Amino acid sequence: MSNEMNSLSKQFTKTKHITLNEGNDSYELFHQQFIRQKQLIVNKHCNYVNLIRKTQKGEFKVEQSIQFNTQRLYGQMSDDGEYLITWDYQSNEIQIRKYKEE
Repeated sequence: MSNEMNSLSKQFTKTKHITLNEGNDSYELFHQQFIRQKQLIVNKHCNYVNLIRKTQKGEFKVEQSIQFNTQRLYGQMSDDGEYLITWDYQSNEIQIRKYKEE
């Protein structure tokens, strides 16, 4: 779900729900980000990094899910949304992915 601020009460209300891959995430090592320039949410859940796009209609769509072999992973997207940098326990290496427009 996404939250939108009610202009009268100045409080957030839940308006949308996004279903992601199932499972329990026991490693909270990857902070969520919103890349305004690309209208993109970066979310880590279990052993997936999900890239969720906010559409022009205000809806949210999972654009890509990147699967890792472990839940133990760190990462962050660059401020401009061009690069996703990750490190995971299984590969024990830093991986850099470049954004590609399709």
